[in-house]
Amino acid sequence: MLAYLLEIVYLVAFLTLVHSQHRFGCDEDYCSKQVAPCRPLNCKNGRILKNATKCGCCDICVESLKEGDNCATHDYATIPRQECGPSLTCDEKKKICVPVSTRCVKDQKKFEQESSTGKLFQRPKPKCDDFGLYEPIICIPGVLCYCVDKYGERIFGTDIYKMKDSMNCNCSRDFEEFPRDIPNGDFLRCLPNGDYDPLQCTEDFCYCINENTNVVGYIVPANTSIKDLTCYDQIRHRYDDASLRSKCWRERNSLLIQIEDYKSQGVKILGVDLPECDLDGSYVPVQCKKDSCYCVKKNGSPYEGYRVPRNSKEAKTMNCRCIREKEMISEVQTNSKELDFFKKYQCAPNGNYKQKQCVESKSFTVDEMGFQISDEVLQKPMDCV
Repeated sequence: MLAYLLEIVYLVAFLTLVHSQHRFGCDEDYCSKQVAPCRPLNCKNGRILKNATKCGCCDICVESLKEGDNCATHDYATIPRQECGPSLTCDEKKKICVPVSTRCVKDQKKFEQESSTGKLFQRPKPKCDDFGLYEPIICIPGVLCYCVDKYGERIFGTDIYKMKDSMNCNCSRDFEEFPRDIPNGDFLRCLPNGDYDPLQCTEDFCYCINENTNVVGYIVPANTSIKDLTCYDQIRHRYDDASLRSKCWRERNSLLIQIEDYKSQGVKILGVDLPECDLDGSYVPVQCKKDSCYCVKKNGSPYEGYRVPRNSKEAKTMNCRCIREKEMISEVQTNSKELDFFKKYQCAPNGNYKQKQCVESKSFTVDEMGFQISDEVLQKPMDCV
């Protein structure tokens, strides 16, 4: 909420400035006719706002205040020259900069109080953005990285650790902010790592986008050859049809059409389990049919040995992350202490991480994401069965 309020402040101030240009006679040559040139800015302890003076002629520096510094709430008609720094906000009563009271900031403090050195894969210290919200990526060092929402809750998007610098989770995060039905909604398609897929299609057209979701290149009609587009990937899109509809989407849509046909004939349909599709068009890890739920690969084929009764306690908490992620890291060619250790993690019958792990005669507990929540304890071999 703080992020939105600050953006509104600057937007209103900018619009006020633009409107005032007409009142103050800001023609195209105004800036070039100024007697005094723009002053050089020394903005080491702040940020530069472009074209922020009268008629947009010059930039200004907004000074970043520290915790405890005096501050003031802003007049929306003017652009402030000072603001509380990252993860700080101006207390309206005390008129000083104080830490924002967000979940991420609280989790940071909790981490500092409870941090232990006896955990190889403990959850890392939370990283908060300038507004005190969670940054989009959390990693198990040397193993995997995940997308999280602004509150630190895990969302769609996973990749191996060495690919973390190419992740931004923008697609996954945007979906959490503006959710749509999958796969029949209007939301853009994601990559498996939570980024936007460069190739997108509507009912009528297919096109390429950049990281900012701006269309680049030319647009082709849907149901023609998307292979002509420069963003088409022969491996990533090989199972999609000419309108980027995935195998999961086609299976689901085909069943929906059949159901509607039967309904139009007056036939009542009961107990049909539609496949669940993910943001990248693949099958979600947990699928259910009839009396059981089971773990599947992204292509929909089941993992052997990971099936539980549909009405069981195990089915209610089922996420299949362990078996999915062990398969992902098994394909990593490079060896490391972290990877070798993590590959020995055990999965529960529902595909989740077993809460108690025994690796190399060391016993410890993990959470649902595989992070250690207890120190490693040496165990006798018989205790690690």
